[in-house]
Amino acid sequence: MSEFMLLMRGAQTGFLAMSEAEQKEIINQHMNWAKELAEKGILINGAGLSNETVLLAPSDNGIKQTKQPFVGTDNELSGFYLIKAENLQKAIEIAHNCPALRQGESVEVVPFGH
Repeated sequence: MSEFMLLMRGAQTGFLAMSEAEQKEIINQHMNWAKELAEKGILINGAGLSNETVLLAPSDNGIKQTKQPFVGTDNELSGFYLIKAENLQKAIEIAHNCPALRQGESVEVVPFGH
């Protein structure tokens, strides 16, 4: 078995504008899917992410810090799942059921290792 990260990306402005009940429904969908993955022995870990981020990048003057560089864009990270799968194709098949896709977000499947 190999390990893969499923990175969920999408502008969180829509989620933040939802009612508390709507937000809880989305969170429940993720919790139910995580429970299903755990019961199958696929899930290693996962979490939603805050939009309070800082990007560090090399610059001519050393290291540049940018607060919340992707907030409001489709590149904003919203969460991740760390899973086990036989290969990349199986990980992609698993990712097809990620609730983030039904919520208009993208899911990037990233194998661990070089």
